[in-house]
Amino acid sequence: MIGALVFASSIGVANADHIRFSGGVHWSGGVHVSASYGYSRPIYRPYRYSVGGSVYVGPTYYQPRPYYYYYYPSYVPSYYYGVSYYPVEPAPSVAAPATVAPVVAEPPLKRFGIGLFAGASAVSTPYGDSMHQSNDLGLLARFRLTQGLIIEGDLAKTSYNVDGVDSARVDRRLGVSLLYEIAARHRFAPYLLIGTGINQADIGDGEYQTTQSFGEVGAGLRWAISRNFHLAADIRAGSRATVGSNNESVPDGAVARSINPPAPNTDENENYTRFRLAALLYF
Repeated sequence: MIGALVFASSIGVANADHIRFSGGVHWSGGVHVSASYGYSRPIYRPYRYSVGGSVYVGPTYYQPRPYYYYYYPSYVPSYYYGVSYYPVEPAPSVAAPATVAPVVAEPPLKRFGIGLFAGASAVSTPYGDSMHQSNDLGLLARFRLTQGLIIEGDLAKTSYNVDGVDSARVDRRLGVSLLYEIAARHRFAPYLLIGTGINQADIGDGEYQTTQSFGEVGAGLRWAISRNFHLAADIRAGSRATVGSNNESVPDGAVARSINPPAPNTDENENYTRFRLAALLYF
């Protein structure tokens, strides 16, 4: 039977990419068996194998269904065309947009405020005298020009007590100052100031009156308890010069010389320092 199979087999080669084997065995007793095996690789196609055959028993044939093996391709298309089919590339990922924190604009600072202040003043004269027994009360208003720059106006009354005499001298003052707050948006903000104004001195219940111009510089600290309510404390040093008077001289024995302003016909100045504690309500 082996000899008959060898001689009955035929081999055909179409080309280097296509090979097929076939053969069969036949018995006269009514059994016929045939088998075939093929291999092909068309150009630019995957390898392909096939096995087939049939068995004859009696009057009918039994023919198995061909079984194909699909093997790997001879090249990877993605290397040539830029699109990967084998191996499979992961799907391109899209980066999520970056989360940007919203910029919250700072609320504007309150611009206009009014308030009250209280303090004390010490006066020094060219004669070396000094008077510290005084009280200073007044009204003030502030308007914010820029974030740090503020203009302030004040209307005040300062009373001096001399030798047990209450209000021996009374100054009525109208002034304007320019302030600059450092770190204006902070709860505590130091500031510098420069001011000027007019001061009217009344001595001995109207026995002597005079008008003085003044200039002053100082520094302070503002405390913002809330956006609408502030406290401020400052100290100022200034100098006053007499610019006019209703009486040329103070009557004899009226008051102590230590609180008398300089005479209008002299070049003398009256130096002073004053301290204030203020409370302001902003709108």
